Amino acid sequence: MFQKLLSPILFGALIGQSALSADFKTVFDFGDGSAEDKWSSVNDGVMGGVSEGSFKITADDNLVFSGALSLENNGGFASIRSRNVAIDLEEALAIVVNVRGDGRTYWVDLREGNQGGASSFRAYLPTVEGALRSVRLPLSEFKFQTFGRSIPIRSLNAQAVQSIGFTIADKQPGDFKLAIESIEVDYGTAANTSGTIVDVASQAGSFETLLTAAEEAGLVDALNGDGPLTVFAPTDDAFAALPDGTIASLLKPENKEQLADILKYHVILGQVSLADALKAGQALSLQGETLSIAFKDGSVRIGEANGLIHVIDQVLLPPAPNNQTLSPAALISLAIQKGVPQFNSGNEDACAAIYEIAVEALRVHPDVSDQTKQDLAATIKKVKASDSGHKNAWTLRYALDRAAKAVERKM
Repeated sequence: MFQKLLSPILFGALIGQSALSADFKTVFDFGDGSAEDKWSSVNDGVMGGVSEGSFKITADDNLVFSGALSLENNGGFASIRSRNVAIDLEEALAIVVNVRGDGRTYWVDLREGNQGGASSFRAYLPTVEGALRSVRLPLSEFKFQTFGRSIPIRSLNAQAVQSIGFTIADKQPGDFKLAIESIEVDYGTAANTSGTIVDVASQAGSFETLLTAAEEAGLVDALNGDGPLTVFAPTDDAFAALPDGTIASLLKPENKEQLADILKYHVILGQVSLADALKAGQALSLQGETLSIAFKDGSVRIGEANGLIHVIDQVLLPPAPNNQTLSPAALISLAIQKGVPQFNSGNEDACAAIYEIAVEALRVHPDVSDQTKQDLAATIKKVKASDSGHKNAWTLRYALDRAAKAVERKM
């Protein structure tokens, strides 16, 4: 934390842990000798990649997910997941993972009982190298993704979740290691917020717009919750400098998700010293994009914002996401584009896996007709009963072709 540069009223970092209620249930603590039998690993080898990822239970009862990520052969992911188990999330507010990371960003994956293994509902899991952290992930943060892109579908059906997992796919080749101490379910947290970020900001009196935005975006609990967090806090004057109408537009209910992304772009996990921040030159925000940190023209800059690191004179706007939602036609086209080279090079299982991802995504896509979804469901049932990669690739391809024609007729 940059305490030597801060006055006492500045909106800084949340230190330590809040006092939590007893409304928690541990779903995995890895002290059970049978824990290894309840997990499996799935890497990009299913699509022709060469990344290595595996897990083990250590002597101190941690589940350690480790390996080496490779981008060769169009690869780039490694994952572990629990086998189907009964996970009571019906009344849950959040998943809490207690992890020691390596500074890289992971995903936490939730899968419903009827969901194919190639897709999941995901939430970001940033880590701080060497630091044990309790990270609370509200269920509302989990979004359906496939091919690294969001698909606009219904929200997660918490009651149907039967698998929890972890994925690394940060496009950074090299070794990785994530130690998971336990996984808990939060059914309602009563936090002691004395001295938290929200308290400090309220007492300072110059962050009213930020606090209002955090409330509208549903992020107050996150700022009051587990830490430590570091916040780059725009002042009221910084918000006022935005173009006319910007704040009013962001505070509309239909723009809640966009507002949340902007606010999370101002928050990083953990305490970061000034020296370490400048040495690294960047920090990963809770929104998932990287913030640049540099000393320029006599002052420290966060992105293009001036200030003493924490109190900044501009509102930071994250770059436009490169994971734009795919239309059904674009999804089918991408699957064929990725799958055909795999099939032609002899990787028939990889081709089938790619096509299966697309079919699973189309089955829940709001712009696909019910009739087509029924056809796709029947196709999945066929390939589940077959061990032939060659046969499955063609079965899935024919289904994608039929779906493409149906989508074209609909247009």
